[in-house]
Amino acid sequence: MILTLVQWKGGVGKSTLSVHLAAHLGAVLVDLEPWGGATVWWAGRRAADLWQHAGPAPVLKALASGAVPRPRKGGAGRPLLVPSHEGLLALTDGSSPTTAAWAWSADGRPTLLVPTPAGPRPLAQALREALPHWANEWGRDVVVDTPAGFGPLADGATAAADVVVCPVTLDQWAVPALRRFMSAYRSRVRAGLIVPNRVRPRRADNDWAELLTDHSIIEAPFELGPPVAESEVLHTAPRPLGQRTRRSLAHDAALHDIAAVAERAKGMVS
Repeated sequence: MILTLVQWKGGVGKSTLSVHLAAHLGAVLVDLEPWGGATVWWAGRRAADLWQHAGPAPVLKALASGAVPRPRKGGAGRPLLVPSHEGLLALTDGSSPTTAAWAWSADGRPTLLVPTPAGPRPLAQALREALPHWANEWGRDVVVDTPAGFGPLADGATAAADVVVCPVTLDQWAVPALRRFMSAYRSRVRAGLIVPNRVRPRRADNDWAELLTDHSIIEAPFELGPPVAESEVLHTAPRPLGQRTRRSLAHDAALHDIAAVAERAKGMVS
């Protein structure tokens, strides 16, 4: 199963959910977010060594060679990781002509091309085809964290996903962006799970939750998933919550929420 975490709006908790879903599922975590939030959580003080590692970004290197990336093993129950890299930042600023280049497509659209064994190909298309192949070779579920906004990294990972998981905070800024996202991606998504995230027991959250349950808001192939409560332990946990030998009620509640999202996603695939 490939789960892709995607949202046009930043600050909705994509990376936090990505790392904990990957840990819960025993999945390979692929960090496509150029700033590497998931990689920072995974590596801690060693994050700069991964993010600034000599050579191209691991994902771009694998696409260019046709090889399958070798995930890094994590300690303390951390999932296997294909880390982010500063080279992903160069995809859009034109400073890395050896790993990517912009070109015009036949219909006149600017397209980001990357080298592959079959020659230069659109990045989104190359990712769409590579991720299922990598998942098959790894023999594990895959969780993909993507950058906020829209672009070829998110587009490719979305097209490859069995389930797109879209976190949304319950506020006036996130819901309009969610509606636009669903409208744009409805024809490209096999199954989509809208996850209310950072939910708090207050009147404003209840009002927006009522709006999301309106059938005119969320339509197939998207469906409303289990909520994830606001939890400090999710944001600050230095390792997967399930690895703690002594857990508080807050830890148990957070684990329950993550497990509910994972099980719902698996049920959408089977």
